[in-house]
Amino acid sequence: MRYTIHKKKTTTLALLGVMACTLIYSCNQEFTKVIPETEPVDSVEVAFGSPRVLYIIADGARGKSVREGEFTHIHSLLPNSIYSWESLSDEETAPQNGTNWADLVTGVQKNKHGVVGDDYSNAQLDNFPSIFERIKENLPESNLQVYTSSQVFHDYLTTGADVRERLDGDAAVQAAAASALAEDDITMVTAHYTDIDAAGHAHGYDLSVAEYRAALTEFDNRLGELLDVLRNRPNYSAENWLIVIKSSKGGDFEIPEWENDNTIFSNPEVNTFTIFYSNRYTTRIINKPFLGIRFQGDFLHFRGQVRGEVTAGNNDFYNLDNSAFTIELKIKKNPGPDNNFEYRYPALLSKRNRWSWDDVGWTIFLEGRGWQFNARGLGGNVGQTNGGNLANATWNSIAVVGVIRDGQRFVRTYTNGQFNNEVNITNYGSITNDLPLILGSRDDNGQADCYIADVRFWKVALPEDVLRQYSCETGVPEDHPYYDFLAGLWPVVGSEGNEIKDEGPFGSHMILSGDNITRDALADYVCAPSSEDLGETVPSNVDVPVQIMTWLKIPRQENWQLDGRVWLDQ
Repeated sequence: MRYTIHKKKTTTLALLGVMACTLIYSCNQEFTKVIPETEPVDSVEVAFGSPRVLYIIADGARGKSVREGEFTHIHSLLPNSIYSWESLSDEETAPQNGTNWADLVTGVQKNKHGVVGDDYSNAQLDNFPSIFERIKENLPESNLQVYTSSQVFHDYLTTGADVRERLDGDAAVQAAAASALAEDDITMVTAHYTDIDAAGHAHGYDLSVAEYRAALTEFDNRLGELLDVLRNRPNYSAENWLIVIKSSKGGDFEIPEWENDNTIFSNPEVNTFTIFYSNRYTTRIINKPFLGIRFQGDFLHFRGQVRGEVTAGNNDFYNLDNSAFTIELKIKKNPGPDNNFEYRYPALLSKRNRWSWDDVGWTIFLEGRGWQFNARGLGGNVGQTNGGNLANATWNSIAVVGVIRDGQRFVRTYTNGQFNNEVNITNYGSITNDLPLILGSRDDNGQADCYIADVRFWKVALPEDVLRQYSCETGVPEDHPYYDFLAGLWPVVGSEGNEIKDEGPFGSHMILSGDNITRDALADYVCAPSSEDLGETVPSNVDVPVQIMTWLKIPRQENWQLDGRVWLDQ
């Protein structure tokens, strides 16, 4: 990059010139570190050239396969890329393409653009238009060209481009994209490839499948050809190119059991890869986040009327009147009665004659996607406190804390150490009864299919910081700051026969009852984030349009309601 500063005869003007040059250089150095989110001043535009984009979409390219294949041209970009082999596509519509294509082009999710799976009949693309329409509206002089071998992609998702062609196969897409990249005034070229997905669909989505590996290799070679065309542009060194390579989805393949962490990251159909390349970027790899601690062992399967009951020992310890308390347990849900993870009121832990609003006592139970605490006192008052939603097919930690403040009683709920809700239960009256503590479903109000473990009962309201620190750990160490207040500890994991041992100070063991008592070997994470939360930790399809428009210095409008985020190289 060259800067020309005219020499002046006076020392003062020379000094001012040097200072200005230093300032411009400093600003430009800072500019290279981030994607600009506002329209830059003219001096920056001149210094860096007008921004341009090469956008490559590859259907069916699993991130894990692309990473392990170490394909030459893909990997050559990584030293100057923000990239991830663990990025995600839409899980609910896998393995169909339509939703993912719409995400990649509109920057909003299916609840807005209306494309569900391959069904475009309810598409809302007038309200949530393509990135090409957005760019053209803001940059009328831009030159946008899109090439695809998919008729559906062409018909629904290329509106707004100056050139939009449906071609016969990836080879034709390749040739057209290469030609467009050679045009002097080109702003953005989009090339959509489908051969990888076709090979995976026919033979299997894994490097061990020869046809799939060959399709990935051919894609990498085509990328290399496009890079050669791009770098041979006469003014390439003065231009400001962003190269985006994004697989729209992965593909079905049976992964080894040791790779399965029972989160969305173990679903090969949604495992994609994402590369944002600029020669001004530094390397940033985005891996999947820390998922938690594995909880391993043989776990009692609670289903039907399988339950444990404290038949010996003092059940008065588990009454909740007029004193602080904390109840903790861990639960892993299996699919429920509607073959999803939603439930209608099955009890998990209770001290009550029946699970009914008419009986004095308390119950922790499942409702919908989450859980609740319900209690009724002798005075006839009854109510419940909502807990949070529970992540599916992985361990969640839930806690109910009874607090006394200024002579009044409150119940607070926590999920995975995070506060949910608080309810004043002073007017409930006495919840005390002489009934046993029961772990598992009751006869009268739904049945869960789940695993329950690490049940803890404390005669103290654990402070929030202590609860957060220990909620996602298993067991209770002797150096726990409130160890002396422990009234019951039922690990459940590793139990044998018809007994669940209480490892707390009072030895209030539970006796198991019910048909089909079984134990299953599990090794799942505790407090792993939900799919929704996990999706925000790595790049997703809706992020690409936002990244591109930001690169093109198009200010993000609030009324566009974009769902994507911008990824930076730091």
